Amino acid sequence: MSCMNNIIFIGFMGSGKSTVARRLSQCLSIPWVEMDALVYQKTETKNMHEVFAKGGEFLLRTTEIAIAQEYASQKNLIISTGGGVVLNKIILDFFKQAGGKVIFLNATFDTLAKRLEKDEERPLFKKDTNTKKLYEFRWPLYVNYADEILNVDNQSVDDIVKGVLNGL
Repeated sequence: MSCMNNIIFIGFMGSGKSTVARRLSQCLSIPWVEMDALVYQKTETKNMHEVFAKGGEFLLRTTEIAIAQEYASQKNLIISTGGGVVLNKIILDFFKQAGGKVIFLNATFDTLAKRLEKDEERPLFKKDTNTKKLYEFRWPLYVNYADEILNVDNQSVDDIVKGVLNGL
């Protein structure tokens, strides 16, 4: 396969970034990088609860910056980010300056709440007004950084992947 720029998925918790990235990686036969997994590896933790217990959001965000710096200049990668990468402009700047294409998987808050109602692994997601405020705060940031916006409400993973492929 010829060399292509990285594809970076952004979106709120539960939007499908990891699932879509993994499937796209299989379709294109190129590697998939899961930023959260790299955060766990680099911070020697097992999940976000441990990351937050060890160093709070500061540890998470500084580790994400280091990962973005390390992977942005590589080619032929599908990268799924954590939901909060848009809080640190420098992370997406690294990816964009290296020619990466940023795709926002856009889902309504109600869709995300339904998808995550039984998920215990996300310390920042609770079905309450604070989480809705976090979503509303981040949403314009996702839109601002995105090269492409895909609406993923009521879409299957295969439909979303087809949408990504059509946009390439």
